[in-house]
Amino acid sequence: MQNFEDNIPGKKLFFPRWKKLRQSFYKTIERQIVVIREKPRNVSLGCALGVIVNFFPTLGAGFIVAFFLAALFRINKASAAVTSLLTAFLVPVMYALNFLTGSLILAPAAGTEGLVDFIATQYSLLLTVGNLQDKIISFLELFGSTFLLGAVINAAIFGAIFYYFVNMLLKKLNLKHKHRVK
Repeated sequence: MQNFEDNIPGKKLFFPRWKKLRQSFYKTIERQIVVIREKPRNVSLGCALGVIVNFFPTLGAGFIVAFFLAALFRINKASAAVTSLLTAFLVPVMYALNFLTGSLILAPAAGTEGLVDFIATQYSLLLTVGNLQDKIISFLELFGSTFLLGAVINAAIFGAIFYYFVNMLLKKLNLKHKHRVK
């Protein structure tokens, strides 16, 4: 198999040890990361926990919350914190999905005819002119019912999907490594 680096003119003059360094790097990565000494179940649970935490408002401390929850449940702390950090850029999408999921469930229960009407009503409660107490109550109502219901449902669904995906991936990687070692 030929790599794209092999086609670089003058590569052999400037980088005589490039291939050896690259192979050494990949072997080190494989030993340190791919071959995990812990059970795939614990690592997968840590990764799922890292994703689950990001569905809830943690004010930027999601990776710390994930780390301490992983310690509490005795699952892989590093995978929980790292997954929470790596998926942190998706938090706005996750929050929007929480509102959408919560609205899909609460709109029929509230008696509104459409999803757009329900969301508009929720936001109009938030933007109403009135005293500070009414604004705080409408803000908590919006985040309380719609957002948190959506967060619980989405966290359960995406956490389970992520757990099974990572667990399957780790088992395949460990099997490949065992066959390569023999």
